[in-house]
Amino acid sequence: MQTPRISRTIDGRALEPPEPLVLTLDALETLGEHEQLLLLLDREPLPLYHALESGGHAWQTRRGADGSFEVLIWRKSG
Repeated sequence: MQTPRISRTIDGRALEPPEPLVLTLDALETLGEHEQLLLLLDREPLPLYHALESGGHAWQTRRGADGSFEVLIWRKSG
């Protein structure tokens, strides 16, 4: 069994919406089965969550002490 690994990081903290969303959706098109995408943002990406769910992806969001958000995204198994 292969361990998932972060294959790409998108730092959207200096970008204006919807650019982080567009970059993330583009990156997910090439995300491999055992790869993960890390998204760094200044705000919680609420519109992204529906797109991830409908696209067969899972995610984990962590809020930093500075108010930033880290969203780790991967393909759901099965």
